[in-house]
Amino acid sequence: MFPAVTINGFKAAANGCRFPAKYGVRWLYYSKYNLVLPLQDSVYKYAVLNSLSGAFDLATEKEGELLSAYSQTQEDTSSGLSAYLKARGYLFESQAEEDALVERKFAEFQDVLQESAPQVLLIPTYNCNLACVYCFQNGIKDKTALITPDVVDAFFAILPEIYPFQKPFITLFGGEPLVYSPKQSEIIAYIVDKAAELDYEIAAVTNGYDLVQYLDVLTKAKVREIQVTIDGPQNLHDARRHTKNGKGTFDQIMQGLTEAISLGIPINLRAVVDKTNFAGLVDLANELEQRGWLDLPPEKFKTQIGRNYELFECYATPKHLLDQVEHWAKVVELSEQYPVLKKFHQPEFKGIKHLVQTGELYLPTFDTCPACKTEWVFDLYGQIYGCTANTGREEYSLGTFYPQLQLNSSEIGEWQKRNVLNIPECRDCDVSLICGGGCGVVAKEKNGSVLSPDCRPIKGILEQGLKYFQSDILAMQETSSS
Repeated sequence: MFPAVTINGFKAAANGCRFPAKYGVRWLYYSKYNLVLPLQDSVYKYAVLNSLSGAFDLATEKEGELLSAYSQTQEDTSSGLSAYLKARGYLFESQAEEDALVERKFAEFQDVLQESAPQVLLIPTYNCNLACVYCFQNGIKDKTALITPDVVDAFFAILPEIYPFQKPFITLFGGEPLVYSPKQSEIIAYIVDKAAELDYEIAAVTNGYDLVQYLDVLTKAKVREIQVTIDGPQNLHDARRHTKNGKGTFDQIMQGLTEAISLGIPINLRAVVDKTNFAGLVDLANELEQRGWLDLPPEKFKTQIGRNYELFECYATPKHLLDQVEHWAKVVELSEQYPVLKKFHQPEFKGIKHLVQTGELYLPTFDTCPACKTEWVFDLYGQIYGCTANTGREEYSLGTFYPQLQLNSSEIGEWQKRNVLNIPECRDCDVSLICGGGCGVVAKEKNGSVLSPDCRPIKGILEQGLKYFQSDILAMQETSSS
């Protein structure tokens, strides 16, 4: 089913989707990263995976029982099961052997991180022209000033110091960076002209309401992508994302998206959902299908299904919110009923989609917090923050870049140190190399420390992914067995 996996020089057979019956070796250490997850309505009752070694197998009920027994006794009750488990990376001769592999995989993860395109976000204003029923930036919306050319110049001057060997891309963020007013359009043009002159790619996270007025400006530089939020068909979207005087925004946003797509600008369309508008994804998907946007290549048009949640002072109605497993379970349920949703968006499900597309699990994820590593935020007041989640909250400021550069090195160091190997609660967690420790801001808010976990329901999300992609996984098994 899946490609051969190499563990310490031993190459497992590529037919390794099921446990073979006869081997004669017994090993001692059952990996703490082994996961055994249920499958529904199949001869195979379990999916078995290891996020460290990258192994993935399907197991019958009997094989699952043998594996469970082995995990308890470390004895070879199947007269040969242990050799296969060793070959696949579910077993190690000792914990020290597993720890050594962790070190090697962590080095690989750091190399990949260094190769990733870093993102710097520039906030020209925290002001916004909409009054959404939810807002991820409540509590800082009283900051309505606009960035000045001097601050913009300081921002561009500091970029080579932060990234001397690698050019980041610049994302315009807010508030709403693309409000169309004389002063704001002038300063946005100044920023884009600077980016074009210095050969920086740009992106924008925008509500899209005034996007059409900014297309001529944005296209003066190379546009990496524009992210726009649409929360469903017109009636649902306009009830959630309207102007401050209650005017709907759907038609105007769609006009801007249509023109942007015609210009070949890559679009990242995001829908933020909760119990009140989840079913509307179907109507939204049908409309985008009719427009032909779902047939565009992914490098030109991609989608997200965002979860409405509370962070700081979101003022979202708690009774309308879904937890993460409920959220993805509803995606699975609706996608089974309405196939157009699978064309609209196929979630990652913590790597299950990647497994189906490539036959491999992701590289172990030691850190999912980008703050001060692959992401920095610079705002109009000259403040520096680690990520978009804490932007504008002065208690999270890591220093200034204007009027002079001053960095809080100790706090930056703490954020940069954050990974599952440095979080005590994560060290022995069986899903830590998938979870990556979660969000550092949420962890600090809940636990008082950056070096603490924001635990995610990883197993529940994986189970939803297995359900969503089960037919694909079983088809791959049939192919490998034939």
